[in-house]
Amino acid sequence: MNLTRLVILGLLAEHGPRHGHQLRREAELAEVDRWAGVGVGSLHRELRGLEAAGLIEAVRTERVGLRPERTVYRLTDGGRQELTVLRQQAASQLDAGPDPLSVLLVFAGSSDPMELAALLAQRKDALLVRAAELAAERAKGEEKGYLLPSVSPLQAASFRRAEVRVAAELAWHEECEHLLGAS
Repeated sequence: MNLTRLVILGLLAEHGPRHGHQLRREAELAEVDRWAGVGVGSLHRELRGLEAAGLIEAVRTERVGLRPERTVYRLTDGGRQELTVLRQQAASQLDAGPDPLSVLLVFAGSSDPMELAALLAQRKDALLVRAAELAAERAKGEEKGYLLPSVSPLQAASFRRAEVRVAAELAWHEECEHLLGAS
């Protein structure tokens, strides 16, 4: 699953022709490096690969003021098909990848119970901080108007998903504390 491709093709599909700097700026503003693991520095390299694969094409080169020339790209029909495939892959991927916490728990049998409890407490504290950060981000996003379901329902849904995931992790910690307290 190439998330960098999904970001670029998705931005071009949503916003139309763009040059690499515009794509990079939009990815930076969306903070895809933080929540999607997409390094904005890799976008230009991926653009060359997408063009070589015929998924995007150059439509013009432009220069604004003294800035360097920039190539503007658009989706090809093949790019639209690839975007559909990538979206299907993203929607069907249920496991995000390796789960370090599960590995810790499965192989924690010989660990000191106090040490394990301290590690889990640190994680829970970090999740509480993350929940507070998300609440602050939500308030800011709603105030600025970009996290309102009426303005951007998919962005609001994505943000809500992050909140639900943190809440679920905190609920799991509560269950785990009771389980470990009972043993």
